[in-house]
Amino acid sequence: MLLRFRFSNFRSFRDEQELSLIAGAFTDQPDVVVHPAGLKEGVLPVAAIYGANASGKTNLIQAIGFMAAAVSSSHREWRPDGPIPRQPFMTNEESRRDPSEIEADFLLAGVRHRYGFRIDSEAVLEEWLYVYPKAKKQTWFHRKRGKPMLFSNNMPGENRTIENLTRQNSLFLSAAAQNAHEALLPIFTWISGLLFIIGSRSAYRERTAGLCNNLDYKNEIARLVSVADLGIAEMRIVNAKLPDQLQKFIGAVVPILGPQRRAQLLENAREMESVYQEIRLLHRFGDSTVPFSMDQESDGTLAYLALLGPAVDAIKKGTPLLIDELDASLHPLLAIQLLRLFNSPSSNPKGAQLIFNTHDTNLLSSGVLRRDQIWFTEKGNDATSHLYPLSDFKPRRQENLQNGYLQGRYGAIPFINPDAFLLRFEADRVEA
Repeated sequence: MLLRFRFSNFRSFRDEQELSLIAGAFTDQPDVVVHPAGLKEGVLPVAAIYGANASGKTNLIQAIGFMAAAVSSSHREWRPDGPIPRQPFMTNEESRRDPSEIEADFLLAGVRHRYGFRIDSEAVLEEWLYVYPKAKKQTWFHRKRGKPMLFSNNMPGENRTIENLTRQNSLFLSAAAQNAHEALLPIFTWISGLLFIIGSRSAYRERTAGLCNNLDYKNEIARLVSVADLGIAEMRIVNAKLPDQLQKFIGAVVPILGPQRRAQLLENAREMESVYQEIRLLHRFGDSTVPFSMDQESDGTLAYLALLGPAVDAIKKGTPLLIDELDASLHPLLAIQLLRLFNSPSSNPKGAQLIFNTHDTNLLSSGVLRRDQIWFTEKGNDATSHLYPLSDFKPRRQENLQNGYLQGRYGAIPFINPDAFLLRFEADRVEA
């Protein structure tokens, strides 16, 4: 379980920020709070982030995504002679030169871990891993540029050998995993296995379809489809054509390839087409059912399908799921049920977590979120984003959070002059 995430100098965030999933002192909905063995604090399964457009909501999720990508692929995929593909705060020269820092505090197999790194555009300046068995801190490794790494006796493995294989612009944890470091593989797997939904939903619908090859997943996804009041009687998984965009890409590339590479690409395309699958939903019309293709489904149904696969996957594995724009084409009542799925200990026994951003203020008044599960992002006059919790405002238990947010009581809303919109249209009409 993710306990805290701390970062600085990433995209619109210049100063250090922290997202915490540690439960506050609120007494409402006590069953929502998870109490892992060996941890004094309670942990929250859901965090919701609100804010105006361009305030930094997506950048927060992308910061966590950058950590996962760096751990997963810096040793294997980052160019040995290239820069580190970070995205520092760009509006002044000093921030472009300053390091970026990222750290995750998480629970793995009942033991607290803290892993983080500090980087600039050329090298890893520092990297560390602290483990807390029985709440006592152990420094498993600490790396500082220009100095030999420090290793703990509690972390067996070919540490010095892997240190020598680690480039200055890649992470030691990434190199260790690629070299089958047994003690570090679970940590690598947890961080690199974080689930994200960012951007177009089509790829995630395909993921949902692929997961349905597992009968347990299929049954659970089908159940969640059937109870959503979408008028759907049955769900089937069928073989389907490759997406049009992929077919166009293959068609454009094939003519410019040599004979050998052309044959290989066409063979790969045939293999993909033989396993490419798609969901077919049978809609109920009176006493009969009619199958719809994906292009016949509503945007809301497609959005729901895109979320179901990753949500069920996260719950079965007990891992965090991070969603950018949860409310994109999704009905507010379905969003509420999705949150309840994670908030309920009976449906989420492994402690999976849902971290998302949204503009759906209905969730604030739905009673599904505790007051310590709500966060805001706001951008200042200097173009820097800031992250802060609702709990900073000490909201009362019966406070109308939706009204308070829309009235600007907590900040994180756009400041719009409605008259400026009206006057412009009136001027256009006079000129016409």
